[in-house]
Amino acid sequence: MADSQLSLVLSPPRKDHWTHRLAAGCKKSTVIGRTFGSLAFQLLTYQVTKFTRQSCRLVRLEGALVLLRIVCVILLFAAVSSASSFDPPHSKKTIDLGPTPSRSSTHGKVRCYFYSEFMVKEVDMGEKGAARLAIIPITNGASPRCISAQDKAEKVINPDSWTGYFKGVKNDLVFFDADDGVNGGMGFAVFDSHTGKKIFEDSALGALQFQDAPADQITFRYTRVLDSQCFITRDPESCWEQIKKTISIENVSQPDCKPAYEESAQKLAKGRCRAKSSNNDPCIAKEIKLARDQTDAANTIIAYPVEVTLAPTPSIKPLPGDLRCWPGD
Repeated sequence: MADSQLSLVLSPPRKDHWTHRLAAGCKKSTVIGRTFGSLAFQLLTYQVTKFTRQSCRLVRLEGALVLLRIVCVILLFAAVSSASSFDPPHSKKTIDLGPTPSRSSTHGKVRCYFYSEFMVKEVDMGEKGAARLAIIPITNGASPRCISAQDKAEKVINPDSWTGYFKGVKNDLVFFDADDGVNGGMGFAVFDSHTGKKIFEDSALGALQFQDAPADQITFRYTRVLDSQCFITRDPESCWEQIKKTISIENVSQPDCKPAYEESAQKLAKGRCRAKSSNNDPCIAKEIKLARDQTDAANTIIAYPVEVTLAPTPSIKPLPGDLRCWPGD
């Protein structure tokens, strides 16, 4: 009987229970020892309990280390995300102005984005581009009101200088998108929040990725979209030399632009056939020659990776990477 009792205490738990029941084992071993009551089994139980408690402490320690690793990864990810993206506003507010005069189904909106030293206001009346873009300084900690009426302190973005929508803020600079894309890229402009003046503008394909930089600098990377002002399909050598000079690159192979030009021509021909309700091969065969002539006559658009530094003066540096091309709009 004693042997059977001894084997009951000594028999190890099944492998599938080892990791799942260690914590419960801390209490179970003591209960078993008290049940049998003999000194031998109490001593044996003590050893098992001691071993199990050590195992439990090990599991708890490992669990704490795993949790610490997870927290570190989250913090690192947050830091990288924060560094590579725009600064988040402290708060945002949207005011519904009701139906617009031009379209009753569209409501005008005032969107306000609050930062430490200024507020960005976007008055959107449902037309192409915001009706008014403005930067309002925050003085003595008093936030401006989010209303459609123009505040006396507003630094209104001159429509002759830029029209579009609010994009984001980095440090004390305000970024605005254009009201529409052109040649496959989206224009953006950077304004000084203190003066309300534009300091930089360009066209990008995709997002801006901010880089680590000294406190007095802002550096970011993106795929730049540039009109070459020449026709690479008609005069390849001369156009390519002009492009290299314009974007300041050397020792780069000329990209093959023909596939992109042909794809654009095919889309143009198919679009015309759909407009005629004749989206079939005979119609496309008829339209494709004119479409090719038109795309060949379009300026060549170049897209290539760059890094921009905005201080002390804006500078654009080309980066290694793919250089692509297609016909302009």
